[in-house]
Amino acid sequence: MRKRKFPQTRIRLLGVSRLRLSAFRIVCTLALTGCASPGTSHDYLVRSIAEYDRVVPTLIPGDVVTLANGEWKNFEIVFEAHGTASNPITLRAQTKGAVAITGRSNLRLAGEHLIVSGLVFRDGYSADADVISFRKKQGALASYSRITEIVIDDFSQPDPEQGENWIAIYGHDNRVDHSHILGKRSRGVTLAVIRDDPRSPEDRHRIDHNYFGHRPPLGKNGGETIRVGTSELSGSASKTIIEDNYFEECDGEAEIISIKSGGNVVRGNVIIASQGSIVLRHGSGNLVERNVILGKSKPDTGGIRIINAQQTVRDNYIEGVTGSGYYAAISIMNGARDAPLNGYGQVADTLIERNSVIDATEIAIGAGASSKLSAPPVRTRFTGNLVTGTGDVSPFKVTTDTAGVDFARNIVNTPAAGLPTPAADVKPIALSRAANGLLYSSNGIVDAGAPSDLQPIARNQVGVSWYTATRR
Repeated sequence: MRKRKFPQTRIRLLGVSRLRLSAFRIVCTLALTGCASPGTSHDYLVRSIAEYDRVVPTLIPGDVVTLANGEWKNFEIVFEAHGTASNPITLRAQTKGAVAITGRSNLRLAGEHLIVSGLVFRDGYSADADVISFRKKQGALASYSRITEIVIDDFSQPDPEQGENWIAIYGHDNRVDHSHILGKRSRGVTLAVIRDDPRSPEDRHRIDHNYFGHRPPLGKNGGETIRVGTSELSGSASKTIIEDNYFEECDGEAEIISIKSGGNVVRGNVIIASQGSIVLRHGSGNLVERNVILGKSKPDTGGIRIINAQQTVRDNYIEGVTGSGYYAAISIMNGARDAPLNGYGQVADTLIERNSVIDATEIAIGAGASSKLSAPPVRTRFTGNLVTGTGDVSPFKVTTDTAGVDFARNIVNTPAAGLPTPAADVKPIALSRAANGLLYSSNGIVDAGAPSDLQPIARNQVGVSWYTATRR
């Protein structure tokens, strides 16, 4: 264990000349709770920003810094320390939800094995580009660190055009979980994985069990709820996992979850009445599985949009979405041959399998087809999907060559207009609600559609239990 460092101290002993005692270690600071012997982890209760700033440079593995209950205004928190896997260093609220970070405030982490929990950001906005950043500055990143049970509620810049990311994840092997994040009104991503290392190492972050609440339409790009990467480094794998989150009324823009890197997993999330889609915008080899998307017949609600190569979209349940084109329940885009990194890559070597698409306005094959986006999907399988449209109208809209798509074992309730024969079997589909709240065939169709063992994450299983939002 790293020894606690202390300033060198000069003292005079019985008239003897001053001696430098570099190993003189006394830790008894007024207004802090108790004392600590050298190398021993300690829990500090701090009651002011000055006390916090004095304690942080002394932290060793296992230490805990507890912020006293109350309002901490204009607090630019720098949490830089170096814990270990077995002895992380923690910054927490004295009582969860009773520590309010207000005014012009933010939180920056740097180091390893750090944990932050129990804080509420409200009644203010970031003093910097991000509200919470896993980076102190360029090159000073946080890894193996965790933000858990945090609330960010309407902590937006007063000028919506100025914008900020609410949570910016740098480094690698970090986690954001069980947090309440809602009310973002300004430009910028709610939670962004920032990949700015040109060597493009794998990030391996985990984003799970969070509640993402109401975000009004921004009216332009830059309003994603989650984004992983950017086009510049999208040819490499991030391997971030986004799972078991709950999104409600996340209307910021067309991309609710925007994937701009490879090797990511989007799994087990619930998206409710949100105007947008899960979008595989850049990167290849991503997996989207076992998500539940409920449009609730709200305008411009979408499902899953597919671009680029080697994507897998399977075992998802999509019901009541009204969008078309880019917003369709399943949107397979046309691409450009030899597309640049910021373009639309051709869909290739992709599997779309065992999804239920219920009461859908549209399934788009060839969305965006034009003289610039003239490359149809190739070596792609669309198999074992259960599809019902609205009324007697087929939801399939085909605007491209489908020769490169293998359709097999799909079941639809109306003839699949524009698809090759036999792309799907037309059968009457009777549906009934199962115990998990989802619709399944009640007339013996069991070899198509989402699996019966889906258990959508419930709202009370995500976020925090001790906070009630009062602003919208």
